[in-house]
Amino acid sequence: MALAAGAVLGIAHASTLAHDDLVAGESQELAIELDSAPRGHASATGPWWSARGRVVAGAGAATVTVGGRALLQAEMGDRITGVMRVASPRRRGDSAQLWVRGELSVEPATGPTSVARGALRRVAGSTDPGWLLSGMSLGMDEGLSEVAQQDMRDAGLSHLTAVSGANCAVLLFVVHWLCGWLQVPRYPRIAVAAGILVAFVVTVGTQPSVLRAAGMAGIALMAGIVGGRRAAAHVLQMSTLLLLIADPWLAYSVGFMLSIAATGGLIALVERGVLAATFAAQVATFPILLAVGGTVGPRTVLANVLAAPVAVVIPLTGLGSAALDWCTGMGEPLAALGRGLCSLVLEIASWDQLANMSWVPGWGGVMLAGFVALFILTVGRARIVFVTVLLIGSVWLTSRVADRWPPPDWWLVACDVGQGDALVIRSEGHNVVVDTGPDPRRVDGCLDRLGVQRVDLLVLTHFHADHVDGLAGVLSGRSVGSVWVSPCADPEEQSVEATAKLSGMIVGTPAPGQVYPVGAARIRVVWPRRILAAGSVPNNASVSFLWESPQGTAAFFGDIEPEAQLAILRSAEVSADVVKVPHHGSAQFLPEFPGAVKPRLALISVGRDNTFGHPAPSAVAAWQQVGAAVYATSRAGDIAVADSRTVVVRGVRDADR
Repeated sequence: MALAAGAVLGIAHASTLAHDDLVAGESQELAIELDSAPRGHASATGPWWSARGRVVAGAGAATVTVGGRALLQAEMGDRITGVMRVASPRRRGDSAQLWVRGELSVEPATGPTSVARGALRRVAGSTDPGWLLSGMSLGMDEGLSEVAQQDMRDAGLSHLTAVSGANCAVLLFVVHWLCGWLQVPRYPRIAVAAGILVAFVVTVGTQPSVLRAAGMAGIALMAGIVGGRRAAAHVLQMSTLLLLIADPWLAYSVGFMLSIAATGGLIALVERGVLAATFAAQVATFPILLAVGGTVGPRTVLANVLAAPVAVVIPLTGLGSAALDWCTGMGEPLAALGRGLCSLVLEIASWDQLANMSWVPGWGGVMLAGFVALFILTVGRARIVFVTVLLIGSVWLTSRVADRWPPPDWWLVACDVGQGDALVIRSEGHNVVVDTGPDPRRVDGCLDRLGVQRVDLLVLTHFHADHVDGLAGVLSGRSVGSVWVSPCADPEEQSVEATAKLSGMIVGTPAPGQVYPVGAARIRVVWPRRILAAGSVPNNASVSFLWESPQGTAAFFGDIEPEAQLAILRSAEVSADVVKVPHHGSAQFLPEFPGAVKPRLALISVGRDNTFGHPAPSAVAAWQQVGAAVYATSRAGDIAVADSRTVVVRGVRDADR
């Protein structure tokens, strides 16, 4: 019966995604009600925006992702109407992806929810503490600066800006306390709590963590009515099951997974106090964070412990200030308190004296983390802090001592050469070096560590200094078989200097569309087919190719910008397992490009504290949104991709860097 019900449910959910009236490639006038506030992005062709929404006119009801040029002044709940081009969905659970063509009309949302959100934004202000107050109260975190977003991610505090069970729990606790103080009977009290919970979810929006938290709270309220079992673990299990029945696409949401795991950890040890519960939540989410390429360690644990007491109060100040401003126009004093507490959270997030730790790489490390977490949350519950530090510390120290660079089965390495590119690929003893970085000493050291004595093919994607000034380091004590260069000899100074160093070697420009064998692998050249007189001409003339081998496919795009990215998408198939992110993760990228490549792993060659703002948070987010784990040499050092079955990353950093 369960299997039959599951099959019927699957068919029913699948049928909601199929819409014959949304045909890819066609344009039609549609009305969309936004389920999220539009997020702004940057690109070389100007700013653009994206949002989630539901079709309410012009076609059948469908969940879509919509985007357009410039920046859209709209809020969650607003209705936008205009001509939109339909494309295939790139997000699970969507029926289509829409791109706005021409002008849009915006019909602002009406009703108490939009008024409440507007009231909070007015009193919160547009500073980082103000946006964090909005984010921790109602999930409106889109205004945080890039520095603040990065600090929150590095400290493991990004979950605070996603409204979750903590917000629901605190809100219902306050309602329960007030009703008790007013001596409201049991059943009316439950009815009041349920009404406020529904109003809160409608106001905040239907993010995965909100749905899970509201579902859990709703089941707890139902248990109170019928006198059922109220054990928190059972409530969590039932709410998770019902939410996945209602929306199976939540199973692909990392935020939903982390929310469930963290709540389970808190439930397991909440009776032991804040420190033990925080440790339990960190341990429970440990395997998931490793699987998606996240970082964990002393910094994240300490930041969560310090921020936890403040994070309980901040949503109350935010919601309270919005309510006061709505009713009396005097919400500013309470909002000021909330901003002060948010400033403290941002200060905690920016403290980076404790580094996060490395771990056993690949899925083996994820499985090991799962075993460690299971052991800690069962056998080690009585001494969770001691057992956690002992087990995780032992594995970390053992892996550090036993680690030998490079891993024996590496096939691709991104060398840490500062602000520049230098990558090495190998197949059956044949070595290909892609760019040389800006510093001969650093690329020479990387090649020495890899044991590269002969370079069968050297590819200089273009002649900018951060790609060719390290050429002497590659040539030092090594033989080079042949060299590929860009057809654009610009900048002239670097081009002349590099050409002089390559004197006497076989130098040429590869032909797009051609396939060249290298050991058991092959190189398929995709660009440049022509010189584009748009954007940065040298960048857009970068030699770009796919490396196809038994270990996997890797894509190398030099520093190509949106103009060249668009031309490549029109002329070649570029999907790959691994990608060298173009232009060091610059904000100048075509929005459709990450989805076309759709890698499992994205490598960014970039220098620490560079003056260009690389990698841009918008670029990192774009690659993560298509399912890629993103790694940057600025943080990981040398990055190796290894193993014949899965993508594995292992980073090391010299002591003098």
